[in-house]
Amino acid sequence: MSPQVDVSLVVIAYNEATVITDCLVALRHQSTPRSLEILVVDDGSTDGTRALVEQIGTRDVRVRLIAHDHNRGRGASRRTGQDAALGPLIGFVDADVIVPPDWLERCAAALGPNGAVSGIATPDGDCAALERILHPVVRVRAHTMAISGGNVLFDAHALREVGFDERARLGEDFRIARQLAAHGHPIATVPGLLAEHRESKSYVATIRWMWQNGVDAASLPFEFGIVRAPDLTWLAWIAVLVSLVSLAATGVVAWGLALGGTLLCTAAVAVGHTASRFHPRPRTLRWLAAALLDVPLVSAYLAGRTWGLPLAVLSARGTSRRPGGILAKAAPPGGG
Repeated sequence: MSPQVDVSLVVIAYNEATVITDCLVALRHQSTPRSLEILVVDDGSTDGTRALVEQIGTRDVRVRLIAHDHNRGRGASRRTGQDAALGPLIGFVDADVIVPPDWLERCAAALGPNGAVSGIATPDGDCAALERILHPVVRVRAHTMAISGGNVLFDAHALREVGFDERARLGEDFRIARQLAAHGHPIATVPGLLAEHRESKSYVATIRWMWQNGVDAASLPFEFGIVRAPDLTWLAWIAVLVSLVSLAATGVVAWGLALGGTLLCTAAVAVGHTASRFHPRPRTLRWLAAALLDVPLVSAYLAGRTWGLPLAVLSARGTSRRPGGILAKAAPPGGG
């Protein structure tokens, strides 16, 4: 007979050997009287992540490894953890997030009538590489949705009523938040509860991730019938781009001027994005450098949104539309 479990904490990991030990130390030393199980879903890591988790598991029986034989994506990893969890409360903490000792108790106290609550992980994933390289002053800001998949506590009944879509490779936390709210389960951020985000992606890998995130984000207005601030930003940017290309094509302005105008518009978006993530003072030079390095990141996102739009339209019109977004993989046979 399995021991009583009050809370299941799920850690999803893919090549996180540099940070997962600290993540698990923070979870193992939560200040709580509740009985825990800590499930680490290794999503086909090729570094030493799996071995580290196994070593920790020999010292702490609460830590259990669940290994995917190949990389299946974030949605599949969360769904694996959800299906394996035994507790009436299910928490998800990403392997590169370090939560404070009172994280669990503060989340549990705030859960109440909510389907899910979370803290705020800083810095945001889209600017973590800039923070690591330049160390500008991070601006603490709420996530786009009231919960963040990187540190969130669910009521198990509410979570299982909706369930993570295992086909979603990105954006699974945004989707679960929207679906919880649609099913009458409120979501909330715990005021002042901060977690440390130690993302290890390189700058080049972050550019690729921003592209993929842009492609995936293009499907959200079609999936949920919503328009968010990033959608409006992309619409304004693409309107400028189309206008300048049209003027250049008709000979009204030179192509060089059109290119310069496009770069200037993209730089303006990057400056706005940087200002939303970092304080310009007291490290003004670092902030300016961050804004400069943010231009390729923002460019990748905007280009991904542009590339993803026709894919999203075709997906929305098709009879086999995937609710997990453009980047969704086909569900395996028998998948939930």
